[in-house]
Amino acid sequence: MKVRQATVKDFDRILELTGYCYGFDANAARDRYWSRYEYTFDENYCLEIDNKVVANTRCIPLEQNVRGKWLKMGGIAMVVSDPVTRRKGYVREIMNYCLKKMSEEKYPVTTLYPFKDTFYAAFGYVNAPPAVRMNINPKYLSKWKYLPKGYTVERLPHSEAFDIYKSIHNKAMENIHGGVRRSEKRWKEFSGPSPIWYAVAFNEKKEPEGFMQYRSKGFSTGFDWSEDGKISVNEMYTLTPQARQALYNFLYLHTDQIIEVAVPINPNESDHYTWLQNYYITSLSPANIFMARIVDVKDTLQNMLVPAEGQLKLKITDNHIAKNTQTFEITAEKNKLKVNALGDKPADTEMTIEGITSLVYGLLPATELKPFNWLTNSKKADIDLLGKWFELKKPWLTEGF
Repeated sequence: MKVRQATVKDFDRILELTGYCYGFDANAARDRYWSRYEYTFDENYCLEIDNKVVANTRCIPLEQNVRGKWLKMGGIAMVVSDPVTRRKGYVREIMNYCLKKMSEEKYPVTTLYPFKDTFYAAFGYVNAPPAVRMNINPKYLSKWKYLPKGYTVERLPHSEAFDIYKSIHNKAMENIHGGVRRSEKRWKEFSGPSPIWYAVAFNEKKEPEGFMQYRSKGFSTGFDWSEDGKISVNEMYTLTPQARQALYNFLYLHTDQIIEVAVPINPNESDHYTWLQNYYITSLSPANIFMARIVDVKDTLQNMLVPAEGQLKLKITDNHIAKNTQTFEITAEKNKLKVNALGDKPADTEMTIEGITSLVYGLLPATELKPFNWLTNSKKADIDLLGKWFELKKPWLTEGF
C-alpha cells in the first residue's frame, strides 16, 4: 500500500473512479475534466495497491478569510475509492497523509464538504453551516423598479465578464468570514467556455461594483410547452448598496417571465428580507454543510484580531497532529493575539482541537463546548475571555469543490 502524488498518467483511472463514485458518465465528461486535470493533477493523491490506484483525493491550495485573517487553507475534494476495495481503511490512509502534508507545508486550516460527517469527525473536522439560497418571486423586488441614478446593468457572457468577475470576487472576499480567495491556478479552472450569464452593475463612472452569475430557464407558469420560469443565481457579490439595488432591479424586470429566483444569502450583509415587499413567506434552500479543522493552532491564532485584551493558558489535545497537543500561552495586546508554545506545561483550561476550531470559526460559544466533550477542564475567567475573543460568527465557505 502506497500513497503518492498523482501524475498526468493517472488521469484515466482517476476519471473512471470519479465518474463511478459521483454518478456521471466519465467518457462524456472526459474533455471537460482533462482541460482542468492537465494543470491540477499535482493536487491529487492516489493510494495504490499492487501498482493499481484504488482511491484518490484532491487537496486544493486556497486561502480563507477567518475572522479577517487570511490563512492558507487546504480544500479536501473529490474523495473516491473503488467499490471492491472499500471498508479497508484506504481513504482513511489518504486523509492521514493529507493532514500530515498540510501540517508540514504550514497550512493553518482545512475544510471539506462531507459525504458523511461522522467519517471526517474522526479526523478532527467540525460541522459548519451550509450555504443557503432564498427562493423568491421577482415581483417582491418591486421596491427597486428603478435603477439608482447614474447606474446601469449589462448582461454579459462569461467570456466578456470574466475579468470583472475576478476583480469583484477578490474584493468581496475581504469582508466575508469563511470566504475563499482563489489563486491564479484556481481561477484558470473557471476561465474556460461557459453558458452562464452575468449581470454586471456599473456606477456613473462606468466602474463595475457588483455582479450576479446566473442561469435561467422556462417561462412564467401554467404553460404545457415550457417549464416554470426560474432564475438560479450561482454567485452574487456587490461592493456598494447601489450595486445591490441595481441587480435587484435587473431581477425585477424579469417579473413577466420568471416566477422564482433562487438567490444566495450572504451572512455578512443585511438580509434580503428587508429589501423585499408585498410578501410574508419565503422559502430557503440549504446546500450541503461544510466541515472545518485547524491544522496549526499557533499559526491560526497568531496576530488574529480580537475585540478584548487579556491572557490565558490553553492546553490543546489533537489526536492526529502532534505539534498541536501542548499548552499555548495566548495574549491579546492592542487587540491582536500573540501565541507562545509552552510544551507540556500545565494549564487550567483544556480543550480538544474540535473545541478551538469551533471557537475560531464562530460555530459555538465557549460555554457550549462541554456537552461535546471538547472542553475537559476549564477556568471561568478563561471561558469568559474566550467568549469575548471568539463571538459567534457564521462562516460562509464561498468556494465549491
